[in-house]
Amino acid sequence: MEKTAVRASFTYSQYIPVFLGEKRMLLSPVTLQNYERELRRGEKCLGSEEMSDITFLQMKRYFCELPERERSRRTGRPLAPGTVRQHYIVLHSFFENAVENEVIDENPMKRIKHLTESKNAVVEEPLSYDEAQVRYIIRCLAEEPCMWRAAVMFALDSGCRSGEVMGLKWSDISLTTGKVVICRTVRHTAGLGTFMSSPKSGKNRVIYLNKPALACLCEWKAMQESEIFYRDAAQKEEGYCFTQRDGSPLIPVAFNNYLSRFGRKYGLPGIHPHALRHTMASLSIANGADIVSVSNKLGHSNISITLDIYSHANLHAQLRANAVLADAIY
Repeated sequence: MEKTAVRASFTYSQYIPVFLGEKRMLLSPVTLQNYERELRRGEKCLGSEEMSDITFLQMKRYFCELPERERSRRTGRPLAPGTVRQHYIVLHSFFENAVENEVIDENPMKRIKHLTESKNAVVEEPLSYDEAQVRYIIRCLAEEPCMWRAAVMFALDSGCRSGEVMGLKWSDISLTTGKVVICRTVRHTAGLGTFMSSPKSGKNRVIYLNKPALACLCEWKAMQESEIFYRDAAQKEEGYCFTQRDGSPLIPVAFNNYLSRFGRKYGLPGIHPHALRHTMASLSIANGADIVSVSNKLGHSNISITLDIYSHANLHAQLRANAVLADAIY
């Protein structure tokens, strides 16, 4: 008589390491850490539940209650729609994986409609600064330490992500032509510590700096190269631009923290590396730069991403183009 195969039994908590173990070779360490964070969020309500006992109605109620139940630790407000959607995506993948491994018969989230923005939701434009505000930021930077002045000017001029700024080496920069190769990014996770990876798009890109940003970098390089700066001469050979006192690269959160202090000091609440990135892109497009060039400079994998994010700036550019045409033919 044939033996009937016994299905493996897991609680939600017990299946988390199984799922993450399978994803470890497919996802970057940072993405894997984000997945684990979202799964641990679900553990609060579902941890002791048998995977096979979790139902559609249970998961539907879970997501209905999630925004109010969790709330943002920073603001105390209900979770933002984007945070809820991210949680939905991870949990959907989690249960789908359990179906593939024959732990459960059906994904209990299969019939939950994909969470989308409410029709009445107000889409906020990303934080960026106008020309007058940028001039104010540059005046304030004159009072700041040389390294941070160079880092902020580079971020503002290049539109690079914080990890790309912190991953920059002097060998990537031509201090005569302003040519810069963006070929790595610094990442940091609790499990792996600090490590290097490729840029977010997976591809290197070449950008060019304007003279004021280049001058700040030259000033900082001269100061950094003094023997007084380094405690560990061996680290000096690594050649990172923005470093700790031992010459090892700073992690992105150090840049974020500096900008937070800078913002409090000079009355710029909310300033962060992405605000500098958005400023570069918005001002470039609004003042006539073509969208393809800006998209390439940002390192977007697709021009449609740039168009979606910077539609407001693109509108200004189109109005300017209309005015040029009117001057020409009317």
